Amino acid sequence: MKRIFYLLAAVIGLSLTSSCGKAFFDQVLLEGNWGLIRSEMTTSVNGTVTESLITDCDPLNPKSPMDTQLAIRTASGNYYEFSTYNWDMVRGAWSLLMKDNLIVRDNVLYIIEGGREMEFGHFTATASTLTIETIDIFDEVVGGVVTQHSTVSRSTYRRLSDLL
Repeated sequence: MKRIFYLLAAVIGLSLTSSCGKAFFDQVLLEGNWGLIRSEMTTSVNGTVTESLITDCDPLNPKSPMDTQLAIRTASGNYYEFSTYNWDMVRGAWSLLMKDNLIVRDNVLYIIEGGREMEFGHFTATASTLTIETIDIFDEVVGGVVTQHSTVSRSTYRRLSDLL
């Protein structure tokens, strides 16, 4: 009898997992408190890398304004509130930098600008890590010459038990 119960539970679990899909679980994993552990930024001009910065951080032992925490909460449906906190060296405390409402669809983050959904970035989430990658591209015209500038940022966070 016990064996039949376990078999039935396994079948139900498998059917729920397959019907929900990976995107649903990524969105569920997204919610929580996160501390920045690594920031990578690469800047290019016309496809040539001009600068590459990698900064390792410790959200449990902050030392600079680069130390960041991120609180992600479901607002409603697939709208999430992203609250970003930076370490304030003068006060010696975490300080709210900004709050954004983002739409989460699959592994893509969208922001509303001018009444339109604009792609903000992509993310991957596991039970313990969150990585958000954004790409900013703009053209600059000087004297009739077009120069393309791009910045790729990748932020890796570790799940925290509480927002500090």
